[in-house]
Amino acid sequence: MSEFLGSLPLAEQVAAKILVRQAETLGERVFVAFGDRSVTYREANARANRVANAFRALGVTKGTRVGILLRNRLEYLDLWFGLSRIGAVQIPINIEYRSQQILHALHRAPVPIVVVEEALAGELLAVIDQVPGVQALIGVDSTLALSGHRKQKVLSYTECIEAASTEEPRTAEIAGFDLGVVMNTSGTTGPSKGVQLSHAQQYILGRSIALDLGLTERDVYYNCFPLFHNTAQAMITLPVLLTGAKMVLTEKFSAKRFWPDVREQGCTVFYYIGEILRILLKSTSAEDSKGAVLRAGWGIGASPKDFLEFQRRHGVALRSGYGSTEANVLVYLPHENPDPASVGRATRGYEVRIANEHDEPLPAGQMGEILVRAAEPCTLMLGYDGDPQATLAAWRDLWFHTGDAGYLDAGGNLYFMGRVRDVMRVRGENVSAFEVEEAIAEVSGVLEVAAIGVPSELGDDIKVVVVASPDLKPDAAALIAHAQSRLPKFAIPRYVEFVAALPKTETNKVRKNVLRETPMGPGTWDRLAGGS
Repeated sequence: MSEFLGSLPLAEQVAAKILVRQAETLGERVFVAFGDRSVTYREANARANRVANAFRALGVTKGTRVGILLRNRLEYLDLWFGLSRIGAVQIPINIEYRSQQILHALHRAPVPIVVVEEALAGELLAVIDQVPGVQALIGVDSTLALSGHRKQKVLSYTECIEAASTEEPRTAEIAGFDLGVVMNTSGTTGPSKGVQLSHAQQYILGRSIALDLGLTERDVYYNCFPLFHNTAQAMITLPVLLTGAKMVLTEKFSAKRFWPDVREQGCTVFYYIGEILRILLKSTSAEDSKGAVLRAGWGIGASPKDFLEFQRRHGVALRSGYGSTEANVLVYLPHENPDPASVGRATRGYEVRIANEHDEPLPAGQMGEILVRAAEPCTLMLGYDGDPQATLAAWRDLWFHTGDAGYLDAGGNLYFMGRVRDVMRVRGENVSAFEVEEAIAEVSGVLEVAAIGVPSELGDDIKVVVVASPDLKPDAAALIAHAQSRLPKFAIPRYVEFVAALPKTETNKVRKNVLRETPMGPGTWDRLAGGS
């Protein structure tokens, strides 16, 4: 087993420090492949040193914030490890953000430097003059689109890096408890929050995923998730780094390319979310996975039906659990006889409690909010960036309040029931949107579904928004008939609307806040109005 999966001192729980040691030990072994390019562990370390020295020359020191607006590419990894090496703080920016979301991300604290891919610069430039703290823009690929902006210094990334040394930079000591990155939450229920993550939190998450997958230096981990998200950094890249494995990086998920990529690159492990499994099950067959050596997948959000069917069809063991950007992954599904309706049990070092709105603990079987805490230092977030009130509210009574709904059974298994805000109050009963969605998703022809509450005089009426297959589109009455066979009377949806696509975050989570803004579209079908 890799030494980095054991008891590493807190001071050493830093990705950039681990890369130095792996470069010395593994040298010419390939760390990451992207397209037709491969980077060894030694090369990755040298590239990180160039970034560290280049940014030191620009005045970046420990604690300096650097914005990153890039698609998946090798330079993103260079920036992550290089900035980490000198103690600078990553401020990843979602490439799907519009100007106002970018402004929101850069306004929490001064960000003197933003690294931006020229093709993505438009939305940033529209608001850059409203962010007085930005002193320099560093263009990747070209600076042409940036050159008209005179208030900020414009620099070429290539020129900065080529002029820098590959020698180890001399810097202030960086430790696991230091702030490493501010990750934005998905913003599925409202404006995204900036989550302050220590180097150690990312390390602990990477260590846990590597152990749960049984990752070794012989594995090849397929990564189609965006590097501006903690999934790609802490749950994919770090497990690879810790074990000396190889990562295959792609720009984004493609159902058409998934099995060819996995087969051609010899991938043994992948990360999934529920939507990805559903898309692969509906668009590919067992024939597509022939010749692949994929052995395992880790992920969240799959329905029990999809979880079992993917394993049966492709012979790939699936692992799962429960967590969040703020809380780490603290619950893991047992490998032996797993119940896919559950997300698993709390792993060693974590406590899980289910509580009501007054923070009173609830008995087994009763749904409430999931509260967590941990024994190991720096396991959970350092706080919400620039929002001390939200931080205090989340940590009241010294338990972290996840905002998620769920319940524990008598055996300590946790059942995730969606966001607390997704729990609808119908005729005095609590209804989980997750359960409604699971039932509707069982109907043939349903590709995706989201359930929301529509306010009424008696609480909420339930609406399901459905993306259907063009080849096998069910009618609204058929969906309701199936729901009536699977759900209690109070949980039967009243409204159905078919749409071409659901609004999503870049990490494929449904933005239900957008759906709630226009709950009654012109194509909404009403069960109580006879389908009119």
